Amino acid sequence: MLSALLISVTLNSIAEGISVDAGLTPAQDRIIVRLQYRNIFNQMGSNDIVMHIFPVVVAYGLTPDITLMMRNMYRNVGINETMMEMDSRWMDPFLMGKVKLYRHNAPTYTVGIAGFAGTTFPVLNSSISKNYSPVIGLNVSYRPGLWSFDLNNAYEWVNLNTRESQSVAKEVQVNMAISRNIILPGIDNWVLAPVQEFSFLQSHSNSEDVSNKYGFISPGFQVVSPNVKIEGLYQIAVNSSNNTGVTNGNRIIVGLRFMF
Repeated sequence: MLSALLISVTLNSIAEGISVDAGLTPAQDRIIVRLQYRNIFNQMGSNDIVMHIFPVVVAYGLTPDITLMMRNMYRNVGINETMMEMDSRWMDPFLMGKVKLYRHNAPTYTVGIAGFAGTTFPVLNSSISKNYSPVIGLNVSYRPGLWSFDLNNAYEWVNLNTRESQSVAKEVQVNMAISRNIILPGIDNWVLAPVQEFSFLQSHSNSEDVSNKYGFISPGFQVVSPNVKIEGLYQIAVNSSNNTGVTNGNRIIVGLRFMF
């Protein structure tokens, strides 16, 4: 039972990567489609847990101040030597709304602050049909010249049971990204942007004295055009405090974004 709890917490703690544009909202009636591949490697004792995650995100600018987003992901279990059965399947969809709280455009910089709230909806996972994972947070973006600074803070109730009004665990996530645009000579409308991200997550179980603190130091890149982004990130795990038995390993993220 404890292993099932730990795996549940680990799978919900994806630790977001490539978090640029966090505080900015897309223009009205514009659609952003984001496709990613994530290679995740964890260990429980001497057992390996290797997963391949394929998130699909669709965001829509409902108004200049409100963005609606739907995310779903397919999980493929490559290696699973634990006693817990984990099948390869589509996970429960996640729906979110982001609202612009503040935006200032100056000749030399831009500042954006946006709040968001969302939750998973248990329509595909019958084993936890009464459970949701609501999350609230705040995004901040600062654009001075060719530089970009983004901060993402989130608080999540993992697998909140509507009958018992209690979640399996509570999580706090903090993600920061720094990048700088480099104009590519001889290539019109394309920009190379090296990215450095820092992520921190703390989770605590409500039913057991189980807690986990870890983070990632993540170098990466983006290649950007007006309507397409190509992105990649290598997340280097830093396990600072852990009594769950699960050790997070390094991760790889590659993806594409399209705007219509």
